[in-house]
Amino acid sequence: MRRLTFGGEMRFLLILSISFAFLVSTKGVHAQSTQTRDERIAEAKEAFDLGTRAYADGEFETALTSFRRAYELTSSPDLLYNIATVSDRMRRDADALRAYEGYLEARPKSSDREHVESRIAVLRDAIEARRRAEIQAEIEAREAAVDAAARVKAERPLTQHVGPGPGPWITIGVGSAALVTGAVFIGLGKRDQKKVETAPAGSSYSLVQDMADRGPKRSKAGVALMSVGGAGIIGGLIWQLTGGHEEAIPEVSIGPTGISVKGTF
Repeated sequence: MRRLTFGGEMRFLLILSISFAFLVSTKGVHAQSTQTRDERIAEAKEAFDLGTRAYADGEFETALTSFRRAYELTSSPDLLYNIATVSDRMRRDADALRAYEGYLEARPKSSDREHVESRIAVLRDAIEARRRAEIQAEIEAREAAVDAAARVKAERPLTQHVGPGPGPWITIGVGSAALVTGAVFIGLGKRDQKKVETAPAGSSYSLVQDMADRGPKRSKAGVALMSVGGAGIIGGLIWQLTGGHEEAIPEVSIGPTGISVKGTF
């Protein structure tokens, strides 16, 4: 960057000698400002001086902010050169390019046009190179992801879930039958007990005694059968839902030596 001094090589706005004619030419820009002309001049000079000192001290962020503030207050194209130079130094290529182009547009006959045009060419090349590098990096990342997925697929053969077969349904069927049989036995036991309780006077003792002994036994057997049947149904359902295994799908490949098939048969 050229030295930021009044009268030096770098083009900049000489704040102390801003003319009234320049302010008039830019009054549309500041029409809404509540500052007076002298206040804008003073603030612009202060911002410019701060930017000059900050640049000399290597504080480029402060310098850039200060020059931009001075440009907002004055709209001087010369300050675009300062902004471009600091942005260029900070490798903010897009910002530097816009500022350089704005400077040349406003100062097409500038004595340093050749230098500015050379920087514009360099910046455009750098921006394009970075754009291509980013595109290439994205392409390579996608290709790497595809290759990784292909390797995983090649290392881990395709599989399919094979169910547990008819076993669970047989278990559920047997359990259901036991459940129904148990319910029947409980019903018969209750019927025998009811007949004993309602037996008419003069009934055969042996017949009544036989029903009295048989009723509780049938009820107990029914309860046992229903318990076994319920357990069988629940076990069969769990077996059906959690049973089975993964089985490799046969892979067929055609090569120069013929057809090969890989898998479990």
